[in-house]
Order: sequence, then C-alpha cells, then structure tokens
Amino acid sequence: MVSQPEPVVTGDAVVLDIQIALLPVRAMAALIDVIVIFVFYFLGLALYALAFTQLDDALTAAILIVFTVLTLVGYPLIMETTTRGRSLGKMALGLRVVSEDGGPERFRQALFRALAGFIELWMLTGGPAVICSLLSAKGKRIGDIFAGTVVITERTPRLAPPPAM
Repeated sequence: MVSQPEPVVTGDAVVLDIQIALLPVRAMAALIDVIVIFVFYFLGLALYALAFTQLDDALTAAILIVFTVLTLVGYPLIMETTTRGRSLGKMALGLRVVSEDGGPERFRQALFRALAGFIELWMLTGGPAVICSLLSAKGKRIGDIFAGTVVITERTPRLAPPPAM
C-alpha cells in the first residue's frame, strides 16, 4: 500500500499543490551530478599535474585534499545557491530544492545540504541517504532534514481541462 506524502504547508497555513520528487528520479539527477563532478575533478587534476610538478609532497597532498573537498562540496553549494535550488542533474529532470514552507532554497540550506551530502553520499556511498529517503514521508535525505528542505518536481503532466458545463 503506497501512502500519500504529506502536503507542503507554508507559514501562512496555505497548502501548496506540489509534487514531491520520487527516489528514482532523484537518483538519476544525482547520477548526472556525479558525472559532472567527476569531469570537473579530473580536468582539475590534469591541470594541476601540468602546472605544479615541482612542489613538495606534503604540499601536493594538502592541495589535493582541499581541491577534492571543494569540488565535492562546492559544486552542489554553488549550483544550488546560484540557480535557486537546482543543479545540472535537477535541471535536466525538472527537480528543484525548496524550503519546507515552499520558498526558494537559501545559502544556509544549500550549505547544510552540501556538507551533509559530503558525508552521507560520498563518504558513506549514499546508503544513509537512500534509507532515510525511503523512511521519510516526503522522501527527504539526511541533508534535507538538517537543512529544512524538500525536493519537488517542477515538471508535472498537464491535466486535462475540466469538462464544460
């Protein structure tokens, strides 16, 4: 038996008629984002290898660690902040991150989502995110719970007009 997700209610007690994004669609958007991140990461590594060949080993390791964290946290943070809750994967599949009250995602929320995503998606290979999303009525992962956000589907099938009277 499939339960209906809870509706999104604004601070003014207005029920929004939006559709919560399902886990398979979110997974496809995440896969697109992972591909983009790996492309940027390997391009950055190639440029780094060409530019800084004479550095000390400890400095090289420190730069690579900082570059890795900035890539894995910076991409979702910058993309979701500048595009008001969308990354390239979310744009491709018609998804958007919004606040629980239906407003646009803010920088603080994108930061919480990106930091939690670094741990739950990259360090723990997405297991906690999938489990939490399956258990949540609104399909939230841990980063969504921390940030107070929800992922919605912007592209919904058009409904037929009501019959003429």
